[in-house]
Amino acid sequence: MSDADTAPAGPVLPVRRDLTDGVVLLREPTDDDASAILDGASDPETVRFTRVPSPYSLEMAHEFVRTIRTGWAEGTTCIWAICDAAEPDELLGVIGLHGIDLTGDPGGIAEIGYWMRPAGRGRGLMKRAARLVSLFGVDELGLTRIDWVATVGNDASRHVAESNGYVVEGLLRRKDAPRGVRHDIWIGGLLSEDLPRG
Repeated sequence: MSDADTAPAGPVLPVRRDLTDGVVLLREPTDDDASAILDGASDPETVRFTRVPSPYSLEMAHEFVRTIRTGWAEGTTCIWAICDAAEPDELLGVIGLHGIDLTGDPGGIAEIGYWMRPAGRGRGLMKRAARLVSLFGVDELGLTRIDWVATVGNDASRHVAESNGYVVEGLLRRKDAPRGVRHDIWIGGLLSEDLPRG
């Protein structure tokens, strides 16, 4: 028997399923969402505040859908399309847990990330989506901490995080340079016991 045969398998995630609170729906992104993903990833605010590649292409959107499936199968990421529950076919944004590590005591860790197309902004959907994903992470994956990182000035992301119990723990100066220009970032996180239950 080789070492490969005895090596532990990666973390096993629950079977992928939709999440909803009746207002927002989180479902599996599909190739039919590629145009909406391209639209969202090309939006100036998304480009400014996230690490999505820029310029973005339709082929990159299709590849993103493929990597979502792979990430879930390998136990490294859980990513959903954000939709209005009344219009489940329209992808308004994307949210997920990245860098999932289910080892350690008292539980695992991951990082939450999200973006929203202009058509979905200002409706409270991201706040609801972040709550559903955080609950999934804590209750179904057994995470003890979920990290949150945002470019300083991304007040919308910070509001979503703080409204769900995330605590901004610090500022790292000139830390991130996704497009070659360094900028400051906020760092924070949610401990499992911080998650609002009401």
